[in-house]
Amino acid sequence: MNQKKEIKGVIEQILGSNITMRFDGTNEESKLKEEFIKVITIFESVWKRQNDIDLTYGADLSSYDDPFFKVIEGFINFCFDEIAAEAIIFYVYARKTDEGEIIPFVDSNNQEHIFNTIDDLWEFLMYWAEEIMKL
Repeated sequence: MNQKKEIKGVIEQILGSNITMRFDGTNEESKLKEEFIKVITIFESVWKRQNDIDLTYGADLSSYDDPFFKVIEGFINFCFDEIAAEAIIFYVYARKTDEGEIIPFVDSNNQEHIFNTIDDLWEFLMYWAEEIMKL
């Protein structure tokens, strides 16, 4: 008998009733990825909002938002190694030209990486973590 069935049996005995258990399919990596995507999406939307207001209305809010960006960048630099932090900051600030063209990120091994989506950035971070572990 596998562990899930044993646990289910014990719970059913305690409750005196049949239960249905469902595996939600989440693991620690998927939870981390989900949280990472939420944070980077907010970071990117604030950056985009600031630029859109400047382009549309000519209102430069950079001095207002600058402390927010410095705090976020500080946490990124604190939590990630240099290349991973550069990739994250590049993703938000510099991966697209004004025309919307995607620019490749070049890592310290001179390899180019295209970040079309946050998922691409996440995959790079997982790849980079593996590269660091090889050292």
